Amino acid sequence: MVRNKYFYYLFLLNATINLINYVPRILITDRFDGALMSILVSIPIGTLLLFTFVKLIQKFPGQGLPEIFHSVMSKWISGILLFLYGLAWFFSSVITLVSFVDITSRYISPDVSPYIVLVGFLVVVGLSARLDSESILYALEMILYICVPIIAYMSWRIFSNPYFSWDSVRQIITYAWNMPNYETVAAATFIFTGYVNMVVFNRIFHRFRVRHVWAIVVFSLLTLLVSIFAPIGILGAAGAGGHVYPAFSTVDSLRIRYFIIERMIYVFYVVYMCLSLVNSIIHWHVGKELILGSFGLKVDKGEAMTKRRKIEWWVILLFCLITFGTSFIVNQYILNDMAIVFLDVRFAGEFLLIALLFYAVWRKRRKKA
Repeated sequence: MVRNKYFYYLFLLNATINLINYVPRILITDRFDGALMSILVSIPIGTLLLFTFVKLIQKFPGQGLPEIFHSVMSKWISGILLFLYGLAWFFSSVITLVSFVDITSRYISPDVSPYIVLVGFLVVVGLSARLDSESILYALEMILYICVPIIAYMSWRIFSNPYFSWDSVRQIITYAWNMPNYETVAAATFIFTGYVNMVVFNRIFHRFRVRHVWAIVVFSLLTLLVSIFAPIGILGAAGAGGHVYPAFSTVDSLRIRYFIIERMIYVFYVVYMCLSLVNSIIHWHVGKELILGSFGLKVDKGEAMTKRRKIEWWVILLFCLITFGTSFIVNQYILNDMAIVFLDVRFAGEFLLIALLFYAVWRKRRKKA
């Protein structure tokens, strides 16, 4: 059993990965069309979803979503729902991995084949996703302790840069009262979505409780503001919209004077490569567990566990083939459209997940009555 602090680590990972992922690009695209209002609206919505999910999942101590659904629904309905949620969570990692391969080719090593880079990522993610849940959380803790202070330092360097244009930031603030749209709200609320990983990790928590929700709210708001204002301040209010990866273009303009590595982008790349790989490992692990749960494969010992382990290899292999195949058929425009579709569907899927958990709690109470 693990302690409650690991829930905050799951949230923190998803929040920090949003500084480079597709969320800043979507927000910056709509910077004149309600992005700031979307951020303000997303905070209460995301907090409410997180708080409600936590309260509901606490009703099922030591159980994951497969165990919960199978206990209150028919086998075929729970199987379909678990399979779809598993694929959706895996789909998020596909976008992350393919995007990071593209980032590697653009900024770090354009002469190296992107497929070689992707194979290396898939080997690391595929093998690590088969580890038990506790080991993955312990690895996540170590990575965050290393990476988060570096991210904080780089954020400070951006906002303290003499070339940072506060006039560009003030220009965007003048559009703060423009009405938001579904797409940008869905993107902004993704920063809270790390709590969804608890659909599997809840199995290993002991007396799961979440305190200091205000800290999550404050950190989420600061992260979203950094993700939109940092590129705008360095690249300009108009220029920020012309970059595929605004965060990397922003950091590429910074220099480390007193370090051996002069360009900050190399440090930034290593930090976010670690975070992206850990994020993908967790998503593959959760997706794998949900898909295995959809077929009624339980986490048992003995012969059943041996059979489950064999099937795990086939699921991981399928994940690898889908990710590798996707890298062949998508370009940066298709990838951006895929990210938008995923965020829109995910936002609606979270409300459905909350509704299903409400139903599960109601059925559980009826059985006890």
